[in-house]
Amino acid sequence: MPAAQKYDVVCPHCKKSFRGELIGSDESRQGFKCPHCRLFVPLERAEVEKGA
Repeated sequence: MPAAQKYDVVCPHCKKSFRGELIGSDESRQGFKCPHCRLFVPLERAEVEKGA
């Protein structure tokens, strides 16, 4: 099983950046869980840079 992709994300709620894995199996509900404010950040609302 390949390693999960990591992304550099800026949370639109708290404006803090973090490195996270994309979660959610349904394409319409994919996103990230912000470790700072603990809210779900939908992929389409996140500022994302693909990392290694």
